[in-house]
Amino acid sequence: MSNSSTLLNGKKVIVIGGSSGMGRAVAAAALSNGASVVIASSSQAKVEKALELLKTGISNKDNVTATGQALSITDFTALAKFLTKEAPFDHFVCTAGPAPQKMTSDFAPDADIGEELKSNMDTRYWAMLNAANYIHKNNLIRPGGSFTMTAGVAQARPFAGWGFFVGALGAVETATRGLAVDLKPIRFNTISPGLVNTELMQEFDGGAGVAILEAHGKKLPVGHIGTPEEIAEAFIFAMKVILVDGGGILI
Repeated sequence: MSNSSTLLNGKKVIVIGGSSGMGRAVAAAALSNGASVVIASSSQAKVEKALELLKTGISNKDNVTATGQALSITDFTALAKFLTKEAPFDHFVCTAGPAPQKMTSDFAPDADIGEELKSNMDTRYWAMLNAANYIHKNNLIRPGGSFTMTAGVAQARPFAGWGFFVGALGAVETATRGLAVDLKPIRFNTISPGLVNTELMQEFDGGAGVAILEAHGKKLPVGHIGTPEEIAEAFIFAMKVILVDGGGILI
């Protein structure tokens, strides 16, 4: 019987969106589980700040490393170059994706809707499909490796006013099942958190996100909104554990 606490020892984990929020929490959790991490996000300054924080939690005795760089994941040439440079790796995680910028009723018919959908689909959906296909075609991930994306419970139970936003979340979840079939034996999973107390939510709509978090947290049975560290445990589980039916549900 394997010890689940050691399953990430010596592994290499790529975390897109790893400079803040859930991504940084995933990177920190991977490090604490014995893996080395490479983080990427659109801001080099945020990457460097995140690396400073991540490195405070490790020592030379841990035999792990934390590195990172700025990256636009919608630029396929840059994404492919990054993946090739970092290969081989064991696990790929993406938590990147824009928060909704406006409520549905506030959208202008053409410009706003097109911009919102394109931003979400390009980041959460197309960039991830391109990354997954490139990784599979070029054998960049080691045997037993995993590819984990992020959606949200809003695709199953939309929050009022987020109608245009949740479509991309549903697309990601549906694509996950297709990718698991087409790009086997890589393990594909999507984590769908509820509202999480991240910097992105705190800054939403000029600070209105804080009020949203507080109000929603009071309605939950547990009485509070989830933290990035709590959600990170789900990502770590997805890296470690293969579905107990061996993927039979997809046959």
